[in-house]
Amino acid sequence: MKFSEMAKLESNQYGKCRVRVLKVMRGKKHKVCELEVDVLLRGDLDGSYFSEDNSSIVPTDTVKNTVHTLAHDYLGTCRVSFTKIVGEYFLNKYEHLDGATVEVRERRWGRMEIDGEEHPHAFSEEANGTWMARGEFDRDEEPMLSAGITDHLIMKTTESGFEGFNTCDLTTLPPTSDRIFSTRMTAEWFYDIDAQEYKSADETVLQSAHKIFATTYSPSVQRTLFEIGEAALAATPSIEKIALNLPNVHFLGMDLSKLNRPNNTTLFLPTDEPFGEIEAVVTR
Repeated sequence: MKFSEMAKLESNQYGKCRVRVLKVMRGKKHKVCELEVDVLLRGDLDGSYFSEDNSSIVPTDTVKNTVHTLAHDYLGTCRVSFTKIVGEYFLNKYEHLDGATVEVRERRWGRMEIDGEEHPHAFSEEANGTWMARGEFDRDEEPMLSAGITDHLIMKTTESGFEGFNTCDLTTLPPTSDRIFSTRMTAEWFYDIDAQEYKSADETVLQSAHKIFATTYSPSVQRTLFEIGEAALAATPSIEKIALNLPNVHFLGMDLSKLNRPNNTTLFLPTDEPFGEIEAVVTR
């Protein structure tokens, strides 16, 4: 019995990942954009799985070269616009492809300040989290574009608590009205299909999240997550929904009573695992 008679191909995609590029936009003050791009293609590719016919495969090396060429010709300082350019290019170029997924991660370079003035061509990395964009492109359908930030580490040392939670015979966590709240926030927001301006959402969403986090008492991570999502939607009309992931970054109070330091409220033990995971999608 032939293999194709025993099994069927349910889905498939392929492409090139971690295609890296740095573009310098020269002028009186240089601008830079550094990206890492993943492109996965899908469509009428069955022949390459069921036979020796590779005619439908666009080589992954060609995918890499395409990203480099498009970056040279079109890349500016907005990763979302570039994501759209890449996805639409592959569908327009290759009629046998049904869709493409493009994910872009950005390393941000901030301009150095020397003697209180911005330097025209010297930069330092802005490294708290990774900025990303994602596009889902399907033939004859509107693209779905999103952007966000991953692993953005934030912390506040008070104005957070956790009380009134469900308890049972296995509950050992004591309630508290004053604790450290820290998280590596991942936020991904999805644009309205008519959105024209993408880049401005970055700072608007992040500033909204920071304001809620810093100035609002947190009775739970869940409550803070929803308030961040609500504020982001209010401040950014171009987005339809936002997916948020707020894992606990734990700093546990240390018992120093045996070291003659009772009632310790200043020294904490950072710990990575296990950790609580809180995630939700907030939509209009």
